Amino acid sequence: MRVVRVIACASLVWVVAAAADAQTRAPRLAAPTDVAAGKQVFDSQCAWCHGAGGEGGTGPNLRGKLQHATDTNSIVDIIINGIPGTEMPSFRSPLTERSARQTAAYVMSLSRSTGGAAAGNVQRGASLYATNGCKSCHVVKGDGGVLGPELTAIGGRRGGAYLRDALVKPESAHPPGYLVVRAARSNGEEIRGIRLNEDVFWIQIRDAGGTIHSLEKATLAKLDRQLDATMMPSYGNRLSAAELDDLVAYLTTLRGGQ
Repeated sequence: MRVVRVIACASLVWVVAAAADAQTRAPRLAAPTDVAAGKQVFDSQCAWCHGAGGEGGTGPNLRGKLQHATDTNSIVDIIINGIPGTEMPSFRSPLTERSARQTAAYVMSLSRSTGGAAAGNVQRGASLYATNGCKSCHVVKGDGGVLGPELTAIGGRRGGAYLRDALVKPESAHPPGYLVVRAARSNGEEIRGIRLNEDVFWIQIRDAGGTIHSLEKATLAKLDRQLDATMMPSYGNRLSAAELDDLVAYLTTLRGGQ
């Protein structure tokens, strides 16, 4: 009877040890065929925002640590359901569950690679951000102006290519919710800035100095909505190519405190 108990205890120890080993063992990698199939889906459906090879564009860079996912299942959930409150849509309709899993497998393969070394020096970029007036319009971690979009987590939402375009050609990277309007009063005074609110009778505009103007439309001689305009100056001629690399390198590190 004692021998049986010893054997049973030994078996139990082996089972517990095996279970613990299974939990700590690295997850099984997806089959190469699934990764290849996922790449095809990614290239046709996802690269529009996340860039070729997941290097980032209007959507974040998917190489290295992922901001909203930790494993294949969480990536599948994001692909199928999107991310509420962000620009990531649901792909429940165009993709089957198998295609979503294959795409997730490819994204996981990207997350294990950091890609090529990023150009630019983060410390120099932070200095350029401080000395070029960026803080006067943009907030980072509660500090800065409010004329432009908050940048606290911009590196988690946008890729480097998009950020560089926003610096060089800001009118082509127009952020939603920042419509530029120009209002002319009957006395010839003009007010130009970002539209904050508008209804049938009134419009609120924040000008470049941060002043908010509440204007009754009936008193205005003209009201132009400048759909392709921006209050953001171009830094294409203000900064060298190397300085732009530095500034972009700094912006990509802004991930909301991560």
